[in-house]
Amino acid sequence: MTHYELLGISPGATSAQIKAAYHAKLREFPAHTYPQEFKAIREAYEALRRETTQPENFLTMRPLEAELNPELLKQVQEKALAQLEVSLDDLIRATF
Repeated sequence: MTHYELLGISPGATSAQIKAAYHAKLREFPAHTYPQEFKAIREAYEALRRETTQPENFLTMRPLEAELNPELLKQVQEKALAQLEVSLDDLIRATF
């Protein structure tokens, strides 16, 4: 038996309908008289409540969408290459 069937609602029920059905079932099956049924109803309600409150695919990775300015990228590349250009004499002096 599914959680929806246990509470007597359809799978497309809203959170308000789920809550109303839960309270109706609790009145029908009080904890002191029907402990097993009460526990099953409580578990069904908690499962459906978590299902409706948590967004789907919460932990899925989404691609990062970014655009780089080509002119700015070219300037950065030129600066980096200028820093890397070292003459052989400068390299020998830096090494010894």
